[in-house]
Parts: sequence; structure tokens; C-alpha cells
Amino acid sequence: MGNNCYAKNMLKDRQSGQVFLVALLVMVVAFTVGLSVASKTIVSLRTSREETSSKKALAAAEAGIEQVLKLPTPIPIGTSFSGEPNTTYGATVGEVLGDKVLVNGGNVISKDDGADIWLVDHNSDGTPNFTTPWSGKLTIYWGDTSGACTNAAIEIAVISGPVASPVLKRYAYDPCTSRENNFSSVLGGGNVSGKAFSYSASAISVSSGFLARVVPLYASSSIGVVGEDSFGRPLALPSQGTVINATGESSGTKRNLSVFKGYPQLPVQYLYGLFSP
Repeated sequence: MGNNCYAKNMLKDRQSGQVFLVALLVMVVAFTVGLSVASKTIVSLRTSREETSSKKALAAAEAGIEQVLKLPTPIPIGTSFSGEPNTTYGATVGEVLGDKVLVNGGNVISKDDGADIWLVDHNSDGTPNFTTPWSGKLTIYWGDTSGACTNAAIEIAVISGPVASPVLKRYAYDPCTSRENNFSSVLGGGNVSGKAFSYSASAISVSSGFLARVVPLYASSSIGVVGEDSFGRPLALPSQGTVINATGESSGTKRNLSVFKGYPQLPVQYLYGLFSP
């Protein structure tokens, strides 16, 4: 009788222990699942909040660009703005010039759509001043590593003095030897203002130059230009326009925008007309 009671008590204790272990296991699993759900919720909320802040910061940066673009032409160099306390923005304006310049502000130039390299300064009202022509050597860079025949060929038109009877000279270069044209062969690439290019054209000598127009053919391309004097030393080009750098900030999140504002293009026919007697 005593042994039966002892056995029953042992069985109850064992069952109670098993129930406790099962309950503890269920609690641990539930707690783990709860932590996982809570963690995902927190991450989701944080991501949503960061996305919202990022959008607000981008909108603020765009507001900075808009503020600058509202100013009369030309935009004063060094202009800056600030926004509201909670969502702020600032914008500064810099001049694009030097011996190494990215044409069109570094933006890709569409196939068959030319971009200008100005070889004269501009007046305070934004019009070109043809009394100060540039003389030196121009080297044009373009193309990437995707392959010679997937990259653009380049046509370059240079207009130079004398002012009374300007001269137009054309040059054409193609990295793809299988294309049927009479373009000149290309040279190796280089780095222009932090951007790597795969190809370059032979240096073009310019005497009293007013304007060089570069046109990518067969494909779109980014283009860089380097100016040198007759001895191969760096020679700065005139201003090519302005670049607006804007920063927007919202709840500690910052977004940056950069916009290039070049001088208006002049049709070649109009340019010739400027120098007609």
C-alpha cells in the first residue's frame, strides 16, 4: 500500500515537472516570437520614418534649387539660402571653369545633340563677349569601357577668329574602326574632373577661338575637355556656366542635389551673323 502511494506521488511529480517544462518552453517560444515581431515593427517604423525624412530632405533640397533659379540671370556666384527651422535647406552657386571641365556639367549629352564649349567670357547680362577669344589646345575626352563600337563617335566644330571673318573647322573621331566613315582614329582616355573616360581626340590647336560645339554620334555620351597652352601647360577655359549645389535636411537626414546651368546655346548661323560686316 505504501509503495503504491509512493509510486503515485512520483508519477504526479514527474507529470508536474513535464507540465512545467512544456509551459516554460511555450513561454520561451512566445517570448521569442514576440521579440521578433516587436523588432520587425520597430525596424519597419524606423525605415518608414527615415523614408519620410529622406523625402522631406529631398523636397527641401529641390526648394533650394528653385530659390536659386528664381534669381535673375546670371546667378550671382556664392549665393546661398536657408529654409525653415524643422526642415532646412541651403544652396550655393559656383562657377564652372578651369583647365579641366566636364561639358554640360557632366550630364550625358544625347546622341546627335551638341553641347557648347565656350571659348569666350560672358557679359554681366549673360551674353557672350566675343572681344576676348581663347587661344590654346583643346583635348576632348569621352566614352566608357563598354566597347569601342557601343560608344559614340565625336564631331567637333570650332569657330575662331578673326572677328571680322570667323572660320569654322570640323573634326571627327571614332573608336570603332568597323563603322563606315572617314573619321580619325582616337587616342587613349584619361581622367577629367574626377570622371574617367576611355577615349580622347588629338589635341586641337585653336587661335582666337569663340566656341567649340561637340556632338556625340551613334550613341549618347558624357564628355570632358582639357585646355593647354602651346607648351602643354594647363590653360584655363572661360566660364562654362554655373552649378547649383543644394542640401536639404529633415530630422537629421540630409539629401544633396546638384544642377548645372549653362549659358544659352547659339546657332552657328546666328554666330556667323554676329560678325557679318
